[in-house]
Amino acid sequence: MLSLSKAQAKLVKEKFRMSFPKISVIIPVYNVERYVIGCITSVIDQTYKNLEIIIVDDGSTDDSGKICDELRKKDTRIAVIHQPNGGLSDARNTGLDIATGEYIAFVDGDDTIEPEMVDVLYSNLQKETADICACRYYNKWDDGRTQNIGNDHSIRVYDGMDGLREFLYGKTLDPFACGKLYKASLIGTHRFIKGRMGEDIPFNLKLFQTFPKVVLVGKSLYGYLQQRSGAICNVKISRKRIDSAFYWDVVRRECQVISQELEIFALRRQVLFYIGLYNRLYDEPEYITEKQEIRSFIKTHLKEILVSDICEKTTKVATFLLAECPAFYAIVMKLYKRLIGEAHL
Repeated sequence: MLSLSKAQAKLVKEKFRMSFPKISVIIPVYNVERYVIGCITSVIDQTYKNLEIIIVDDGSTDDSGKICDELRKKDTRIAVIHQPNGGLSDARNTGLDIATGEYIAFVDGDDTIEPEMVDVLYSNLQKETADICACRYYNKWDDGRTQNIGNDHSIRVYDGMDGLREFLYGKTLDPFACGKLYKASLIGTHRFIKGRMGEDIPFNLKLFQTFPKVVLVGKSLYGYLQQRSGAICNVKISRKRIDSAFYWDVVRRECQVISQELEIFALRRQVLFYIGLYNRLYDEPEYITEKQEIRSFIKTHLKEILVSDICEKTTKVATFLLAECPAFYAIVMKLYKRLIGEAHL
């Protein structure tokens, strides 16, 4: 019987691994020199080896681009594209335009992924003959703290309209492009909308509207870098962030065409975004029109929210107070802000 040395066995194993389908991992990079080595290294070290690692340096003004070029010299799977700054969507689209893999994954340049993430997503996607496989995630901070989100080790399969319903509800299937493995054929020529914050929502909405088969792996395999505690309070809200919240009106109208049930799911999510936006805009005098639009929308749809079976009691209370008792709502909202230190969209 022929026996192999450890080196030969490793080589055979590597060749076997490289016979698996190619997966393109797209990494947009912009001014993240402090984090980019950790990010790219976490992709290089994946147990799934047949990767095409596409790094798009989106006009970085720090040393991020140089660091990417150095890493490219150490791994032939890496391709680095330097382009003028066009934003996250533009960088992702550049990666999609040149990707040759049968499957696509996205990793942001300041995040990291667990060594087995791609392997786990691919194997479960294959097992269930699905179009998308998603995992849960964990938040991480510079001081080393982490927070797992949905790390229950369950496997859920959504078929037909179930996937879109769960995507809209947002409790298990989050709207992020990261932490997912997509069939490249599902994405096709579909691209991210340039210049919009919250670009993951319209991107994923179009895909989920085709009713793909989706697998959710209940393991926290994707690490999202969070801002330092309280930092968001000191950042003035941008026009793009406001527009991204109002985009949910488009989402709801598109769902209305499919079914009334889906419209209610989208309405619940829209209300949650609007309440978060209202909280952020409350002390900003230049956003009077936007705040009036939010309250008007809440009042118009108040009855639908109050009678809905899918809306939580806290959502119902918040919408009622904002619509009918705005002064009391303001008191409650300020106490809430003081309690948690920030308002979330």
